[in-house]
Amino acid sequence: MKKLAWSACILACTLTFAGCAVPKKPLIERPAPSAVTKQPPVASPTVPDLPTEVPQSEQLIIEGPLPGEIVEKNIEEEFPSLQYIDARIAEYGRKLERWKAIDDKGAGQPGKEPDPAEMVSCFRKLQNVMQGYDEMRGRVMQAWQMPSAGRTDGLSIVELQKSDIEFMESSCARLLTDPGDQSVDDSRQREDGDDLAELETLIDRYSASREYQEVAKVWQKMPPTQLGRVNLRTKIHYGNALIHLNQQAKAAEMYQQVVDQMSVSDDQATDLVSLRKVLADLYMASGNTKAAAIQYHKISEDYQNIGRIEEWSKLQLSALDRPAEAGPEMREYSTLLRNYLGFVPEEDGYKVLWQAEKFLEQYPYSPVSSNVEAIKENVKTAADKWFDGFMAGVDKLSDEKKFKEAQEKLETIPANILGPDKQLVVKSKNDELLMGAAVDQETDRIAQIQDLQNQWNRGMLLAGEEKFEEAIAVFAGLLDSEYSAKAQEKIKELSLAAAQADRKKAANLFVRFTKTTDLESRKKLLLESRKVLKDILVKYPNVDIGPKVISNIERVEQEMVAIDPAMLILADQEDSQTAGPDGADRIFAPPVANAAEQQPEELIPRNQ
Repeated sequence: MKKLAWSACILACTLTFAGCAVPKKPLIERPAPSAVTKQPPVASPTVPDLPTEVPQSEQLIIEGPLPGEIVEKNIEEEFPSLQYIDARIAEYGRKLERWKAIDDKGAGQPGKEPDPAEMVSCFRKLQNVMQGYDEMRGRVMQAWQMPSAGRTDGLSIVELQKSDIEFMESSCARLLTDPGDQSVDDSRQREDGDDLAELETLIDRYSASREYQEVAKVWQKMPPTQLGRVNLRTKIHYGNALIHLNQQAKAAEMYQQVVDQMSVSDDQATDLVSLRKVLADLYMASGNTKAAAIQYHKISEDYQNIGRIEEWSKLQLSALDRPAEAGPEMREYSTLLRNYLGFVPEEDGYKVLWQAEKFLEQYPYSPVSSNVEAIKENVKTAADKWFDGFMAGVDKLSDEKKFKEAQEKLETIPANILGPDKQLVVKSKNDELLMGAAVDQETDRIAQIQDLQNQWNRGMLLAGEEKFEEAIAVFAGLLDSEYSAKAQEKIKELSLAAAQADRKKAANLFVRFTKTTDLESRKKLLLESRKVLKDILVKYPNVDIGPKVISNIERVEQEMVAIDPAMLILADQEDSQTAGPDGADRIFAPPVANAAEQQPEELIPRNQ
């Protein structure tokens, strides 16, 4: 927490003095340990396992995240306060008691029976959230005994608070609200406390997604009686949102509150450096020399950072001491600093970098030129990182053959935030995507054509084997393709050939009928011949020989009536009970007018 105080101090001083870099001076000499308690809280940088010296250079640049991200990044990793966790556990404990009371009585709201399924669902949700806070409390207690365990996965905290909010906004919260909950004042205080926790979680979420307008709106909903209990993380998020909303004066006020709240007391030194010194001494006294060396090294780096901050402040003061005629220069620098503080790579791209370069061209001997150089390098690094990551996302979509999505993503970059070199990269990538999409489309087309050709060849093979129905089914699958016209013509041809083959089969049966004297055999042959002829009309309704088939059916039926008048009636009854058309008529083309007759005029003789 204390390292956050120093980060807040840095940003508050920056807003006050309008400065942003470090001069070309060597590091200052480290103060004596006795002066530690007089120092403000110090930010703790990430430290490797072994000590490393910080080289001196002509220009010192403060490394790290952008101004609006300095405190957010560090504070997200910390546990919530024990007071907050206990409050949530107590609240859910009361809701659990209310659930038990409703379950015991078998009734919820007056005059309304509780739904058993809803009761079970609410119990599970309540138990999950309560168990989450119990586990979080245990980890906080463990962190007090083991400092190395004092951090946790920020996502788990956010997810737990998200589940908390979802429960409080659900019907379960209304069901488990005690209508006679103590006094009005206690109820109002508890409700405000619940509102505060929910609003703080919303601010955390909106800040993480850089929805700064929403952060400001949620802050306005803070209960006035609870403003004193708002945690530092929430205040810092709100201050950062004000920076990005170009409300620097309000942001300075909020950061002043943060700095005042985190200032060290006169009774005991509680800054991070002092606490780290005690920790390092404890490690050394217990024989853990490696851990002690790491902590001592971090203390050394903390003091080096203090030197950089002091030089920064001196440079800012020297700029403020310039005569009045330096006004335009300082106004432009203040504008640059304001844009830098609210810099978001996804929205600003390289605009702040260009502004810094323009300032250096106009005021090459400005006392804040080192600051501007630092801004320039920091912004360029952040913008390059964003641009490279963005293009990597485009490449990923391209590798997955999602060329349209990749092009749409590429079109979301505003051209006015990119320089000519980056615009050329975007244009080149867009051309590459167009070419890739064309090649992919042509490859698919060739593969499709090859597949259609294979189907055509298979249909022709079946037709050659006189498997007409199978061949027609294959060609029917080509009707909605580039082979549609050819397939349509081939279906007509095969339908006629199949109908002629079946008509010949019916004629052979009829010929056998004329040469048979056994009555039952004669009846059977007539029925089979009639069935084959009628099937032609069902399977191939549009063939040119349709009228001849109908004439043949009438001839067969005459012979049936001559043998037994009831025979035709029974045959029709059997036909009505059989399955209807098999759907083959859907694949046949309409009849062609004046088509040449391909069959003999008559295959079935007129007399026995």
